[in-house]
Amino acid sequence: MIMDLWQVERSYLLLTAVIALVVAWFMKRIINRPRNLPPGPNGLPLLGVALKLIGSDLLALFSSWADNYGDIVSFNVGPKLIVLLNSYEVVVEAFRNPDLQNRPGSQIMKEISGGGKNGVLLSVGDTWREQRKFVHSVFRSLGVGKKSYEDIVAREMDQLGSAIEEKRGTPFDPNTIFGQAVANIICSIVLGTQYKYDDTDFKHIIELLIRNIELFGGGAWIFFLPLPGISKIPFGAVKALVSNTRELNTFVRTMIKSHELNLDPEHPKDFIDQYLNKLNETKGTDSSFSQANLEAAIKDLFFAGTDTTTNTLNWSILFMMAHPDIQSRVQTELDQVVGRHRLPKLDDRKNLPYTSAVLMEVQRKGAVLALGVPHVAAADTQVRGYTIPKGATILSNLYKVLNREDLWGDTNDFRPERFLSKDGEFIKREELIFFSSGRRMCLGEQLARMETYLGFTSLLQRFTFKKPDHTPPLSFAGVLGGTRNTVPYVTCAIPRETKI
Repeated sequence: MIMDLWQVERSYLLLTAVIALVVAWFMKRIINRPRNLPPGPNGLPLLGVALKLIGSDLLALFSSWADNYGDIVSFNVGPKLIVLLNSYEVVVEAFRNPDLQNRPGSQIMKEISGGGKNGVLLSVGDTWREQRKFVHSVFRSLGVGKKSYEDIVAREMDQLGSAIEEKRGTPFDPNTIFGQAVANIICSIVLGTQYKYDDTDFKHIIELLIRNIELFGGGAWIFFLPLPGISKIPFGAVKALVSNTRELNTFVRTMIKSHELNLDPEHPKDFIDQYLNKLNETKGTDSSFSQANLEAAIKDLFFAGTDTTTNTLNWSILFMMAHPDIQSRVQTELDQVVGRHRLPKLDDRKNLPYTSAVLMEVQRKGAVLALGVPHVAAADTQVRGYTIPKGATILSNLYKVLNREDLWGDTNDFRPERFLSKDGEFIKREELIFFSSGRRMCLGEQLARMETYLGFTSLLQRFTFKKPDHTPPLSFAGVLGGTRNTVPYVTCAIPRETKI
């Protein structure tokens, strides 16, 4: 009986100690909590709002918080403070600030690839500046995003049209074939080669890329989850992501090895060749150029350069199926300005105001970079009178920005006219921050705009896209992974009468 009482007492003592520690931790956080934080929803001790996020439509939830709390919202997910930016003005102001340019590390990439802050996407400080500057220099030397690169993009879009024509009007899922076309352009930059769409290895790599972006989950939460040992989880999305990433790592390392064996230092033909030259130039110096940064930069270019444009093309065809009158009007404008016997060119854009307006509305409604890429505060920073403390993660709620009634009016409607003047001239709206804003906005923006424009115009010049009979109703809900893609759908591409 005495032993039983001792066991009970010891259990109570242990429970009391645990409760005391939790209370002490909670009180310390309250005492040390930065003053003047932006308002936001209350959470539970230790968990914050984590339970509210599980199974929720994040974009709808975050939009409701923006409506309730304002342009800057803060909340905790576990011990981590998140700051959500919900207006155009606040996003622009915050992301111009040099103290809000850091990135969260990726624990899962650190465990799989040996580095969670390498390359361009996740690097910070001098490493980021040096790597980004080099990528820009390579882009300039190759003419990427400029008119001189137009022929390469146009040829790829022509190959895409030919591949779609082989479908002979039968239903198909455009996601993979669009991904192949866009990734092939990245291949020309990074690898100096392009693939045929029936190449088995190439198709497999694209499927791995697309699948990983889906597996990262809403806002890419798995990618940024700071959980030691995360890569060892033996089931679910993490297991698939780890397996896919290791295959991608093998592909990247094989490509680098091939370039090393065939490198002509005097005549570098692509990004890898130029990076290998830079490695030789900087050997023995204090620079960020390394094998790890090369591997990470290659994957960054494939992920960032493939996903956003692929998803934008997916959204564009979905909206054209839903609005055949708008599709017809785009085709009429293309016929009048370009005709059907040559491919559209960048120079045609100034004479295609309605087509340009439709693309802008696709980007607004698609909101592919719905939550941007997370930033991290490098120091306590004041934004609009609120304190964003050092270490806070900052999300740009671009989905909310692109759907604000006070900015766009009837946001639920697909209405290209919001980008046209009364005289039918195209209006550039600065608030359309499709690629985010500031110092760390998408470095491939010009290339992405070129791909989207040439892809969309060449496809509508050549085909009319229709919803196949006996298929589910079109959905515009979107699927939030690393970016926001369409709900999977199929389409029929009906060749127009006169071929190019």
